[in-house]
Amino acid sequence: MTLRPVFGNMSHASKFLMLLMILAIGALLSTGATFLIAAAIWGKDALSSLSSGNVDGKLNLLRIAQIISQMGIFILPVLFFAWLTESKPLRSLGFVKPLPRQFIIALLIIPVAGPMINELVQWNEAFRLPQSLHGLEEWMKASEESANRLTEDFLKAPGWNTLWINVLMIGILPAIGEELLFRSVLIGLLRKYFRGSHWPVIISSLIFSAIHLQFYGFIPRFVLGMVLGYLYVWSGSVWLPMLAHLVNNVSTVIISFLYYNHYISSSVETIGESPGWPWVMLSVMLTLGSLMMLRKLGSGRLAGYWRNP
Repeated sequence: MTLRPVFGNMSHASKFLMLLMILAIGALLSTGATFLIAAAIWGKDALSSLSSGNVDGKLNLLRIAQIISQMGIFILPVLFFAWLTESKPLRSLGFVKPLPRQFIIALLIIPVAGPMINELVQWNEAFRLPQSLHGLEEWMKASEESANRLTEDFLKAPGWNTLWINVLMIGILPAIGEELLFRSVLIGLLRKYFRGSHWPVIISSLIFSAIHLQFYGFIPRFVLGMVLGYLYVWSGSVWLPMLAHLVNNVSTVIISFLYYNHYISSSVETIGESPGWPWVMLSVMLTLGSLMMLRKLGSGRLAGYWRNP
């Protein structure tokens, strides 16, 4: 469907500022909606009662906040932005049907890249700052441990209903929202300023990793963002990075559920341990080969895409 966008003739810089403004408004509305829903469920003293030690209540409130923020900060603002600025909003966001072989590559690339990513995780976790920045390092460690504890609390909560909530909250919504923002929109805006696809992918991956505020996972998340970015720019379809992102997140949710409920004896961390350098190098080569194959498959469909932003 072709529309007449209200702000279709704006400069690229103005569009970027508009995007930031829409995201900020989405964040404010999401926070307000979370407070209203919490008050409707737990009463007007919801926040004070939750701060008194009600662990289950805190987790439920954080689940609500997470789901609302994914919708209100990532998904709906991006769709609204595309509707305001593009004549074909969905196509501009990359909602293009991928080729079957591209779909298979996206489905398998996270398991293929697993040893490489896991080695980067271990390397990044061993990173140490100079002694002069010891205070900063301690703060980074405390922030990382706090984020990890919260994620673990979400993942180890018992019950099948909790599993499906986690699949939605940790798996489906981030795979949609983060890919729309960091791949579809951000790469789409950055490509107006750079020749080729590499700098838009690199910059968007840096922002994607930094915004998670998990310093000891920065490098592996940056590399993962690069993989997702090239899945997008070399196929022209946002469905592919969404699928790969979904595989990455949902596999963590399901493995954690099985581990904490004693169905399996290996945790995500144990399964993710690096199997040794030969496997890591094989993972690097297979990941790069998969992306090159994806690029070759999509070369005809993307003719002129990066040359004529």
